[in-house]
Amino acid sequence: MIKFSGLAFVVLFSAFGLHISAQQTRLNFDLISTFDQGRQLFESDSIVHLGYKPMMVDRDFYDTLVEHTFQRYNGRKYKRWLGRKLYKENFAIIRQKDLYITIDPLMNFQAGTDLKDSDRGTLTTNTRALLVQGNVTDKIYFRTDFYETQSYFPAYLDTFILQDRVVPGQGRAKVFKETGWDYPVVTGFVHFQATDNLDFQFGHDKLFIGHGYRSMLLSDNAFNFPYLRAGLKLLKNKINYHAAWAALQVKEKIDDGAGGRDLYIRKAANFNYFSFKPSPLIEVGLFEGVIWERWNPNDGNVDLSPLFVNPIPLVNSFATWNDSLTGTNLGLNLLVKPFGRIAFYGQFVLDNRDQNGFQIGTRGYDLFGIKGLNYLLEFNSGSESLSGSNDFGIQEGYTAFYHYNQPLAHTWGGDFNELVVYLGYRWRQLMGSVKVNAGQRNVSFAEPTDLTIVDFNLAYIFNPRTNLMVFGGAVMRDDSNFPATQWVYFGLKTNLRNLYYDF
Repeated sequence: MIKFSGLAFVVLFSAFGLHISAQQTRLNFDLISTFDQGRQLFESDSIVHLGYKPMMVDRDFYDTLVEHTFQRYNGRKYKRWLGRKLYKENFAIIRQKDLYITIDPLMNFQAGTDLKDSDRGTLTTNTRALLVQGNVTDKIYFRTDFYETQSYFPAYLDTFILQDRVVPGQGRAKVFKETGWDYPVVTGFVHFQATDNLDFQFGHDKLFIGHGYRSMLLSDNAFNFPYLRAGLKLLKNKINYHAAWAALQVKEKIDDGAGGRDLYIRKAANFNYFSFKPSPLIEVGLFEGVIWERWNPNDGNVDLSPLFVNPIPLVNSFATWNDSLTGTNLGLNLLVKPFGRIAFYGQFVLDNRDQNGFQIGTRGYDLFGIKGLNYLLEFNSGSESLSGSNDFGIQEGYTAFYHYNQPLAHTWGGDFNELVVYLGYRWRQLMGSVKVNAGQRNVSFAEPTDLTIVDFNLAYIFNPRTNLMVFGGAVMRDDSNFPATQWVYFGLKTNLRNLYYDF
């Protein structure tokens, strides 16, 4: 089996062309970048696959996207160093032969309060971070960022963190000054562009498959994980294939006779995605996710199957569909653009426990002909034990589609229905938005939870490369089984990642 898988790897990922691409860079896929720079890809007449993120693009092309965003919303010329760095450029740039590096400070200095729970005092986040990325020749791109954060959260987030000492999407947390949390985050990867059609990537980051706000297949909801990814393009980019091998963890506390300690239980994962885009108007994708058990209380360590290294899609699913040592998800991902600035998208997922889920949505730009008015409307639904969750949306067993005790797909896990509405308007450098998450979910042994979260945000964006902004907003959370939250906040931050507190 190992020999067969190795041969299959060589055959499937053989180089289709020897010309080496221009320098590559990562395209950010936070919500702001998606609506600003992503819209230019969305409106392109070229064959560009949009369903697998983060995307890698030529650096010159990325600079063009950022320049178009700058000209669209600002357009002024800055001759002085301070003006260029604040509004347009990376903070530091190193250019030498075959070497290009940028360095940017990142931050989130935020303060606020919960008007429904004033006894908690001031709710703050203090993040200091650094982003370093660059190219070595035309073949290698690297990126790493370091975040150090201390936060005081509203009650509903504190309750979640206390369960497993995990901050949503940001990993392990330790107590900070009795009521706060301290949590460092490090992300990084190296991308090797072997040919125009073949690339490899190794790192510690997140992946996302989909065209909407949520994903029912694979999302950036959970914490970073180590992975190796190979990518292949065929038929003038009409076919894309990505195969990823990942190491995941379950964070579980065990009794050691001294108050308990954390046990990090390993599991392995394959994430394969085949995408076909015959024209700029339609994109169809097939997803396969397989979680391999590596440990359980009865047997201890479990040997990893040789099938784990297999890159050929669907082979692992068919071979292990009835295997209790694996958890398998199969899914479809669809995007249709019948009109220039409006798209419809959807997903369907089925796992080997006969559970399923789906997504249907639409998104668009310049709604009603109003320049800068963007929208997203989306409905998501998951059955009660989707992705290895139990009847209450919590991970069960050691093959659940979870990492670091959070779902790898939809934030709400299983047993839910959710409506997402987003409306954003940008005029020059001012941006206002409102996002509504409304639905019902089962999260405990109590009655089903009716949940409505309304998030208002107003920001002045300085620099499109880091989304440096001053901002203010309010989160109104109404939970039928938990006290209401009215979290008002303001601050200064950069915004290059998605953090999901809407649960």
